[in-house]
Amino acid sequence: MAEPERRPCPQCGELIAAGAKLCRFCHAEFDEQGEVLAPGAPPARPAEEGDATGGIIPYKNTPALIAYYCGVFSVIPCFPIGIAAFFLGLKGLKVAKENPAVRGQVHAWIGIIVGGFFGLVWTILTVLGTVAAVFHK
Repeated sequence: MAEPERRPCPQCGELIAAGAKLCRFCHAEFDEQGEVLAPGAPPARPAEEGDATGGIIPYKNTPALIAYYCGVFSVIPCFPIGIAAFFLGLKGLKVAKENPAVRGQVHAWIGIIVGGFFGLVWTILTVLGTVAAVFHK
């Protein structure tokens, strides 16, 4: 099935159907030529609202999202995953601080705390296991 033709909304820039009379993102109204009826008017709602996830998944803050999943999977004995979660969580917090609309602070903190904890635990156990193997001979 062919994808319908799309064009950017002149008000908010989101892709909308070419023949649309109303932008589903900013609710701007268009005339027959596709021009905004009230140019320069602010959008009815901010562009950062209304994503399909309800704001639960911070898909715009990739480091925080990856930190979260690395933190969750850091319970598996592989210390680099926890270390990656820790540093990606820090980067995710920085991204969220620079642009609050991207969200993801909670995901970043989970990556920092859980990933940091298990990264440290698995690193210590790896070092102790290596030392024990060397001195056991």
